[in-house]
Amino acid sequence: MEVMTFAKELIITAFVGHLGPVELSSLVLSQTLYNVSGNAPMLGVVTAMETFCGQAYGAKKYSTVGVVTQRALVITTLFNFMCIAMWGKAEALMLAMGQDPHIAKAAGRFTILLSPCLILDGIEQCLRRYLAAQSVVQPLMYCTFFATLLTPLYLWFFIFRCAWGFDGAAVAWAAVQLSSCLGLLLFTLWHTYGQEPTKRTWAGWSRECLTEWPLYIRVAIPSAVMICLDWWTFEIIVMLSGLLPRPEMTMSMMGITFNIHALCFFAAHGLSGAASTRVGNELGASRPRQAWLNTQVSVLMGTVIMIVCAGLLLLFREELGALFAADREVVLLTSQAVPTLAISLIGEGANTVLAGVLRGCGRQKIGAQINLFMYWGIGLPFACVLAFRMGLGAMGLWTGLACTASLQSLILSWIVFKFDWNSEAQRAKALIAAGELDVELEEEVELMNSAGGVRDVLLDASPASKPSTLTL
Repeated sequence: MEVMTFAKELIITAFVGHLGPVELSSLVLSQTLYNVSGNAPMLGVVTAMETFCGQAYGAKKYSTVGVVTQRALVITTLFNFMCIAMWGKAEALMLAMGQDPHIAKAAGRFTILLSPCLILDGIEQCLRRYLAAQSVVQPLMYCTFFATLLTPLYLWFFIFRCAWGFDGAAVAWAAVQLSSCLGLLLFTLWHTYGQEPTKRTWAGWSRECLTEWPLYIRVAIPSAVMICLDWWTFEIIVMLSGLLPRPEMTMSMMGITFNIHALCFFAAHGLSGAASTRVGNELGASRPRQAWLNTQVSVLMGTVIMIVCAGLLLLFREELGALFAADREVVLLTSQAVPTLAISLIGEGANTVLAGVLRGCGRQKIGAQINLFMYWGIGLPFACVLAFRMGLGAMGLWTGLACTASLQSLILSWIVFKFDWNSEAQRAKALIAAGELDVELEEEVELMNSAGGVRDVLLDASPASKPSTLTL
């Protein structure tokens, strides 16, 4: 499902890439701003639902699932409008960052045209997690698949039939998002009102959705930080490629490889959401052994999926660039970057699944700390040194990311695999019963307050600092 979701963006990139290198570079820059200032933090706000809804449904607190969903819809929509308000200065911001004036102008206009997409995507993401918490996933795949099939038709109509060119791609994107959101909304209504009255998770809009915002936000903030620190690193790398010689070529290559990376990443990201839901359900139902088993299986599957993806990329490295660009030099640069890209995928597969496990446990703060230390303390500086000081260019940027992702996967695995799952189940039970998140162990509070928080995480291994042995 996540792969098909991102496939829509790949199709858009392929259409725009054949309009020319300037249009492709403008699209890449616009996507970067859209993701950095809108999509990534919005997803962070939404993913707080995975903790609340997953644990509440596992504990059979069905009405709580609906109230949390309503609360998330309101908070997410308000947040998205604030993001859109900033996009009016998109072109000026890009120029201030040293981007090419022609590319910055086209990218700024394209970003503004994408404004409806952010609102619609926020609603859709909330509905997805509402259904996923109840283990309803198959209809989500049908809705996403239908929207993906419509994408080429919308692109042809608005770009070529209406002769709107580059602007038509933004309008087509909004049309695809609207189709997907409406389809999911209709199914959600059908599913909800078809439930047994005793298990109904939505009893109509409630004033309770306007309460307990601080509680939701306290979980949403570390969720957003965890996602943004990871996602922003890749987007900043794309922006940095625009500062290299011949930016129209390097940015085009980075945009293509980033989209290929994201397509493979979203295969593991779907598993991450499933892991978050399953772990949350099991902890809410006081079944720590099952939560631990789900964690092991999810991490193994995520790693295997990424190894398969890496192998396929290496096998078809010569053909990948031609799918997204007509310029021969861009195609050649893309094929040269694929081996490094393949290495980074293996670490990212484990990282994204482990992040889902942390969300299911309500341990987003740990993920935020590790992402801050690894990507911003090590990854970005290392990539910049390789690219600019050592003269490796765009290849240096990807090499820095690949090394960081691999090291982080080892650290996160060590931390999560040393969790005391009995304690995590008790914590989830206290969270559901008390309706608040201040049920945290002393070790985690010390992690957040100490100056060397990440160092302490690596030393203590987990909030409970105990092995994962279960004594049931």
